Amino acid sequence: MPTTGRPRRLATLAASLLLAVGALSGCGGQSGETTTIRYQSQAGGVDVIQLADALGYLKGLKLKKIGDVTGGPQSVQALTSRQIDISASCFFGSIAQVVATGAPIKAVVSTYGSNQKISSQTVTLAGSSITDAKALIGKKVAVNTLGANAEAVLDTWLEKSGLSKSQIKQVTLVPLPPLNMIQALQGHQVDAAVIGSGTVKAAESTGVKLQPLVKDTDVVGDYNGGGAAMMDQFLKQNPTTSRTLVTGVAKAVRYIESHDRAEVLKVYDAWLRKNGYAGYVEAVDQNWAGTTGVATSTTAAIKDKDVSIWLDWLSSRGDVDPTKIKDSDVYTNQYNDLAKG
Repeated sequence: MPTTGRPRRLATLAASLLLAVGALSGCGGQSGETTTIRYQSQAGGVDVIQLADALGYLKGLKLKKIGDVTGGPQSVQALTSRQIDISASCFFGSIAQVVATGAPIKAVVSTYGSNQKISSQTVTLAGSSITDAKALIGKKVAVNTLGANAEAVLDTWLEKSGLSKSQIKQVTLVPLPPLNMIQALQGHQVDAAVIGSGTVKAAESTGVKLQPLVKDTDVVGDYNGGGAAMMDQFLKQNPTTSRTLVTGVAKAVRYIESHDRAEVLKVYDAWLRKNGYAGYVEAVDQNWAGTTGVATSTTAAIKDKDVSIWLDWLSSRGDVDPTKIKDSDVYTNQYNDLAKG
């Protein structure tokens, strides 16, 4: 099982992204707009791009799935290397760090967040001797991916709990698919895990007893954690396609937040079965929390505060120079018609 210390993990990714972008900068424009949208999804939840298609919000567009991912940084890398056209669920902090390197990408719509209805939690098995932040020193914590939302919140909690930078580095993060984290906990491969509230509920329904340490909302309050990202060049070359896609995703977020869980799953599960993804249905039905957690749920718009909280974290680690990047560099609401009222 891979483990890691606490280096600046996105630095290598950012460097590789710039190389990829540089290699592509000489590509000529296309005679017509792209209408086949390549994307990736994550197992165990409702994918808002797929739901937008299921609801008829992507008229004129065709979806082409390019596999699954477990976190935003991996998806951003696929985006900037032109393997996909949209990354559906990226941590705003990850996007900000990549933008700070000069990579021409933008967050375009909010797709997930945390509030009283949905959150991520750092948990251990019931009865564990780990009951606070300091007890994690020298321990292993499972996260869905490195350098993203879970790590940002965990680092913030550890710092607020009084741990020094050297002590925080002694908390080893282990990247694992969310659906495998409970098994890793039970097998004592990790000592704690950062998992979503839907997964917590699903695990407890099977008799697994978990011991919560902290919720992300306890650490940073309610927040929009991330959203879809696209390349600047794609947006400029395909304005009509981009507006249809981004607005469609925003409408899917609004649909989720204005309908009950069963209604959403009825539409989404039918789409999965129709499109050859019937094997995903059980995990979605068991683990999806029934909400996106997006605070701006009627528009899915991105705001400065969605970015600034993570720029502060990146700056504290020395990962970005706060004088060389501002919140508005990281996102645009230009292609989201709902954000324009």
